[in-house]
Amino acid sequence: MEKKTLSNILEGKIFQIPDYQRGYAWEAKQWNDFVQDIDALIDDKIISHYTGTIVIYQPISKPTENYGTKKLEIVDIVDGQQRLTTCSLYLSIIIKELIKLGQDDFNAEIPIYLYSGSKSKLRLNNDTADFFLDLISKGVSNIEANSVHQKRIYEAYCFLKDHIEEQLKIRADKSEDYLRDLFDAIIRKLNFSFYPIEVESEIGMTFELMNSRGKDLSSMELLKNYLMYWVYRNIPEISEKEDFTKTINKTWKEVYVNIAKCNGSEGQCLRIAWTLFVSYTPKNWDGYSGFKSDDVIPLRNFSKKTKEEVKSFLLKFVDGLALISKHYSAIVKPNNAPFDENELTLLTKIRNAGNIANYLPLMVASRIKRENNQVENSEYSDFLKSIEVFSYRIFLWEGKRSNTGMSQLYRWADDVFTSKHTLKSVTEWIYGTINWYSHENNFRKSLTEDIFEWYHHRRLLKYTLFEYELHLLQGKNKPKLNWEDLTDSTIEHILPQNPNENSSWLSKWTDEERKIYLHDISNLVLTKDNSRYSNFEFERKKGVAGSGYSYSNSDIRQERKIAEYNDWTPANCKKRREELVIWIIKNWGIDKHFQQPIEEIVDDDEDITYNDND
Repeated sequence: MEKKTLSNILEGKIFQIPDYQRGYAWEAKQWNDFVQDIDALIDDKIISHYTGTIVIYQPISKPTENYGTKKLEIVDIVDGQQRLTTCSLYLSIIIKELIKLGQDDFNAEIPIYLYSGSKSKLRLNNDTADFFLDLISKGVSNIEANSVHQKRIYEAYCFLKDHIEEQLKIRADKSEDYLRDLFDAIIRKLNFSFYPIEVESEIGMTFELMNSRGKDLSSMELLKNYLMYWVYRNIPEISEKEDFTKTINKTWKEVYVNIAKCNGSEGQCLRIAWTLFVSYTPKNWDGYSGFKSDDVIPLRNFSKKTKEEVKSFLLKFVDGLALISKHYSAIVKPNNAPFDENELTLLTKIRNAGNIANYLPLMVASRIKRENNQVENSEYSDFLKSIEVFSYRIFLWEGKRSNTGMSQLYRWADDVFTSKHTLKSVTEWIYGTINWYSHENNFRKSLTEDIFEWYHHRRLLKYTLFEYELHLLQGKNKPKLNWEDLTDSTIEHILPQNPNENSSWLSKWTDEERKIYLHDISNLVLTKDNSRYSNFEFERKKGVAGSGYSYSNSDIRQERKIAEYNDWTPANCKKRREELVIWIIKNWGIDKHFQQPIEEIVDDDEDITYNDND
């Protein structure tokens, strides 16, 4: 390992980030630390600053490529892509500013550090390569920033550009000197520990040694490097070692692409894989460290599992992880290739209802079975509906803890994944569990007999009214309000909360009736902006066709439905309530067939949490 500056490192090489690595991940905290460190090099007259490690994979064969008038060696960046990417973005801004000030000599620095023609000195992976080249060469991109990594790169560029513009205002009389000092600080004063690797399978070993000294990597990266280290240490035959390494890299490329598609969580995806391949008991999850145990993937001690058993498990796990990431992406972001429109609809409802993390292993296992034609479409749809009902009844209606039922759901994920039980059986058990936590008789009785303040149970209220809007549209049109648009201002009290002193509301409604119905769902409706209705009389709120903003002219169906009433009285409010209750029971009630007794549920999830960053 050598200590090198950026000018030393970039000399004579083209750097590329392999597709099997995650994309750009730095955010505001890291950008802020970065610019403060560099400004300190200038202002405090510091000679140098250690900024981290750069590890490259430099094959013995040394592949090359034409770059301008030169032929340069191509190497993979194994570690350090975040620092190199940020340095390149910053240098591109600095050089543009210097040239703008008439320092044309800096044009010569562009091919050394940034790009030559259509080729960049640093090539990013997957969908960010061309986007990055546009930014460093033109300052803008013709490609719209859609993926999470493209957005982060663009945000980094804007952050760095804003910082320089702010500093130039402060140092207006010395702007050129400041920019020159910045350039010099980045290429000559930042020191890196530089480590070249010539054998690909050694990468895991290198990282395992580094990680024991405090490397800050994600759990997915840590596991990848541990698996590669295991291969390097325990597979003696060179060709098998290299094949295994390529298989791991191919899987991690797919995993990172799939997770980026849905802006998902690496830790969440990895936990699903643990649940399906290692242990379905939530309390056994110990993050990345659990994979290194002698029971799972031992490195040296093969007393519990033979080396061949571990190797067999690794092949199965690596292959399965890629498959899991594909289905995870489709579930978390439902428009990522659903099977059909019905699945898209149900997945969207489940996402909107919340607490989707509880269901992920079971949903992934079920989707895999459906893809393999081991489950019929109707069974799969029935299952998804049961999950949506579970969310509504247990989390939204009953207000149970977010981890309620996790142990059962994880066990059923294993049942489906290993084909111990059918998805149909699991669906029936889900309804039985719903009935355990939210007994059907109590649910119906509470709906029909009890009037409570829906307005203070906001997510339940919003989800119910949004679904009611979809019901009224009957799939013929898209709602004019998206789920993401729903805020407090989109909930309208038909009977106002504070009628004016001389309002006719006070003559039509007694104080007791107002107290009973004011915050009940029967008096609440979705709207685009409740401030437009203020405390108006019902006649003004209702309006007439063509009279401007009113219930009658609304493109929200439930407002139009309110306009069908001649007046808004306690009797009409009660009538609407009865209609809503019938619809709610039809949508989230449990049929008698599913109200079967279930074995007593031991609610042992009290201390179980679902940390996506584990």
